[in-house]
Amino acid sequence: MAMLLGLTVLGSVACVERTPTSVDPDLFPGKPTSVAVSLSWEEFGSNLEVFGGFGDVYELGEGMVARSFGGVLDARTILRFSALPTSASVTDSTGTSVTDTLLSLQGGRVVAFVDTIASVVSGPVTLELGALRQRWHQASATWSMAVDTVGGQVPWAEPGAGPLERVATAVWDPSRGDSVVFFLDTTAVKLFRDTADVGRGALLGMLTPGARLKVDHVALRATVRASRADTLLELTSSLEALTFLYAPEPGAPGDGLRVGGVPAWRTTLDLAVPARLTGPPSLCAAVGCPVELTSGRVNYAALVLSSRRTDPAFRPSDSLGVDVRAIYDRSALPKSPLGAALIGGYGKMMGPGLFGAGEGTDVEIPITNFVRAILQADTVDGFPPPHSLAILSAVEPSSLAFASFWGAGTPRAPRLKLIVTTSRSVELP
Repeated sequence: MAMLLGLTVLGSVACVERTPTSVDPDLFPGKPTSVAVSLSWEEFGSNLEVFGGFGDVYELGEGMVARSFGGVLDARTILRFSALPTSASVTDSTGTSVTDTLLSLQGGRVVAFVDTIASVVSGPVTLELGALRQRWHQASATWSMAVDTVGGQVPWAEPGAGPLERVATAVWDPSRGDSVVFFLDTTAVKLFRDTADVGRGALLGMLTPGARLKVDHVALRATVRASRADTLLELTSSLEALTFLYAPEPGAPGDGLRVGGVPAWRTTLDLAVPARLTGPPSLCAAVGCPVELTSGRVNYAALVLSSRRTDPAFRPSDSLGVDVRAIYDRSALPKSPLGAALIGGYGKMMGPGLFGAGEGTDVEIPITNFVRAILQADTVDGFPPPHSLAILSAVEPSSLAFASFWGAGTPRAPRLKLIVTTSRSVELP
């Protein structure tokens, strides 16, 4: 019995020495370790380009007025009102509601509603309202052209929708509300309601230098007197067209990234994700190098962009949403089809301060699934995964302002951040 017990103990000792499934902690793989890795532009990026011309001003559905804003920017809003109603329901002396078609015009007002958050103003400003006298086209009008279509090009008599026939002026004080009112006499109201006039339209301009206002909506409200009762009524004309003109148009950046604006700017680049990593030292110390980089080991991937001061004339005054999309055919740029938004929704929201006093702030744009697809090298319908990305506004176009970032070849060039999770390999005895 004692001999049998001794054999059993020896057998147990032999198993401890030879099998990796024992309770000896040194024979188990170590705990997975996550290390943040930052790749420089030279290690992952190439072919950075900036393209403009996406979308048109009229698609914003808003107005803008500015004069020498940032020392250079001028902007004017042009619009066209629909016809005013020619009849109204009134109550006569007997209390009966009747339709009155014999209305007499008494005057009116134009009311412009200002987006106080997206506007840049330090105090009260004076605006002007004018009447247009030249045919213009909402979808193609620019600072220099009234009509700019395939069917014909017609310049303004003077750049900026001039010459302006001023009808009224008004002072807007941002501390007293979000609307500015221009009071009109009967003759002025008729200027805007004459539907037989092919040049019919109104112009909003800024007289006070150094301010930029975003105009959300404009309404024409006419005061009329009813013939069947001693009653004054107010009739409202809806908007038929609204856009704005601005000058100068910014040129392409020489050494930076640009996103947004109108027409919108996009930045494109190519990514080459390395198959193995030989650093940084923290990674090598934790799990040993080289490390094979697989899709399963990448927990997180992001483009890291450094914000850059934007020209004051086009600097954001409100948050901007930035997104990224895969480029399916790089040879077709700037018209290449793009994949679905990689962030979605409103994109990566960036505050306006990043592009002024906050210059040099790092912003991470997540692209984890895009990087994993490159590492997997899976094919879709026989085609390899895309290696090119477009950085663009989440909503395009979204505003006159745009975001700026430091580009390749600069001290704060784009970087690729990876969070890699792995563990030391284990050798069996």
